Amino acid sequence: MKSFPNKTVATGTLRKYERAAEGFGGDIEIEVIENESPDPDADFIKPEPGKVMRAFCGQAESADAMVGRRVRVHLTFLGGPFGGRAVVQSLKAE
Repeated sequence: MKSFPNKTVATGTLRKYERAAEGFGGDIEIEVIENESPDPDADFIKPEPGKVMRAFCGQAESADAMVGRRVRVHLTFLGGPFGGRAVVQSLKAE
C-alpha cells in the first residue's frame, strides 16, 4: 500500500470561522491562493487554487481574529475506516 505524505501547506483567504457546538475549536473555510506543500503532486489533501477548503481548527481566538485576511496554514489529514478530515496544525496571518 502506498501512502501519501501527510503534510499540507497552503496560503489563502480565511473566509469563515464557525465555532464547534462542543465549545472547542471549529471549522474554517479558506479560499486557496497557492498550494505550497513540499510535494504538491503527492499531497494528500491537495488544495487547489481558486477552490474553498474546509478544515478543523482548534485555535479559536486566532482564527476568529483572522477572518477576511490572507493566511498561511499547515494541515494534516486525520482519518480512519469511517472517514476523516483536514486538521490545522498552525495558522498564521501573512
